[in-house]
Amino acid sequence: MEAEVLTRQAGFFLSSLTTISLAVLSIEFILDYKLSFFPFSFIIVLYLAGLYLRNRFWRKAWKKDRKTLFRYSYVIIWIIGIALLLIFLYFGNSQITVFPLGHYALNPYLLLIALLWTVYSVFEIYMVNSISSLAKYKNANYLAIAAIVLVDLSFLLMNHFVYILPISLFLLSLSTFVSSIRVAKIY
Repeated sequence: MEAEVLTRQAGFFLSSLTTISLAVLSIEFILDYKLSFFPFSFIIVLYLAGLYLRNRFWRKAWKKDRKTLFRYSYVIIWIIGIALLLIFLYFGNSQITVFPLGHYALNPYLLLIALLWTVYSVFEIYMVNSISSLAKYKNANYLAIAAIVLVDLSFLLMNHFVYILPISLFLLSLSTFVSSIRVAKIY
């Protein structure tokens, strides 16, 4: 039984670890203005593994409850998650010169990523709320909404305060971790 619960939570744990890795990488980038793509290879593997396990979780939820919304969730989350990765890789590949992080504020590719990520996150928050009681986690939604808003603001305000990105990513990581705790008690 414990292995099943850990498997159910693994996608959220890996996503939280991926987000912390991105936050640390962004802090290193702010301090050095150098960007090594070596850590990205690990982050991409973590991201894909977390996405796959979350997809598997929502598919299992659909097979258990047969709610149409759950069926859409595992398809939509997979499509949006892969689209986010592809846009980010295209954006990263198109950068010949690396600028300070503040230079990337209001970048159209990053704004598109923020928009897709917001849709993805709001959809998944709704899905977690539909299967998990908020009785023990009354502030979980506020934490998740604050993380979503702060990440979106970071792409707009990075040129004024570069540390908003790592702060928002740490908050997002905490929010994802709380979601992993919430889904442990279901099914």
